Amino acid sequence: MHITEAAVSEFDVGRFAAAAKGWKSAHRVAQEFDDRDPRLAGSLNNLAITFRIEKDFEQAARCYRNALENWESASHWVDGMQLRQRARSSLFHLRLEIKHRQKYDNMVRRNYQKLLSAGQAGTLNNLAELFHSTNRFKEAEQFYHQALRKRTGAMDEQECGVAVINTNLAGLSEISNKSAGTAFSVAHKSKETADFISRAVQQGWILDEPAEFTDEGRLMAAIFLTHLIDHTRLKPLRSKSNR
Repeated sequence: MHITEAAVSEFDVGRFAAAAKGWKSAHRVAQEFDDRDPRLAGSLNNLAITFRIEKDFEQAARCYRNALENWESASHWVDGMQLRQRARSSLFHLRLEIKHRQKYDNMVRRNYQKLLSAGQAGTLNNLAELFHSTNRFKEAEQFYHQALRKRTGAMDEQECGVAVINTNLAGLSEISNKSAGTAFSVAHKSKETADFISRAVQQGWILDEPAEFTDEGRLMAAIFLTHLIDHTRLKPLRSKSNR
């Protein structure tokens, strides 16, 4: 998690080589995870960005598609998540949760299944951006719209990732280019990825003894550390070819 978070920070300030090195290291770790673990999907998404940095666009597209397959299989991982007790406000709520534990768990799992769409949307956005940057505009628009539907279905419409996808969609039209810059200025204020570890501590996604992530924390890491590319900021990564 620390490696991925650091790579995201490097990427956001334009240190692409350092970001690529970090994401490659993180992917080596992720390869040890279960094939259905959503963190593997997020890692493949980020690895694809490293191939973009290295101008290997075919391999990048392959990684994105592999990541999408992993996001699909992650639904089985969510079904087997170990869910922690959540009621903390009062003894009454604690007893209520214990009495109806199965109903609580089913409700939470449905919410987590929904959140998987947010991670999947990040990869769909990036695949669309790859098509966008290689002048395959119809395919780009199709995948941007898929990404937007999934992200808004799982997250708040003002959330950072939603704003990035909207920016990219606007960028497909020359008329919308000026408004695209404004949309990203709002999105970039979000610190969802930049301080994920501290957020995880606050949310109780990390257990102190031993120090490790809960399954909820692993899922949230997969979603929030799956980096979304903003087309307007990545001129060094764009290709002039039409693949």
